Amino acid sequence: MCTGRISQDMVLRAFEKGAPLVLVGGCHPPGDCHYINGNIRCQEMIEKLKEKVLPERGIDPARLRLEWISSAEGSVFQRVMNEMCEQLEGMQEGVKK
Repeated sequence: MCTGRISQDMVLRAFEKGAPLVLVGGCHPPGDCHYINGNIRCQEMIEKLKEKVLPERGIDPARLRLEWISSAEGSVFQRVMNEMCEQLEGMQEGVKK
């Protein structure tokens, strides 16, 4: 229910299982979290992953994305998905070359 429940291990497991990109989406900080500060904890964890853990494991930090998207923001979700599709297509083109 809350991005605060997402662990580093969950994100790493997605990459280990072959996910080319990982999106974590949650409530807008500050104040929108029903669980007080779960989204802030998630943001801190994502920053740590991108700065240290992913590079140490040879995973490009650009493959992990954190977005604040409320359930009423369908157009924002659509934009993020389109951007990630373009990113994935670019990754696939780079492999083909």
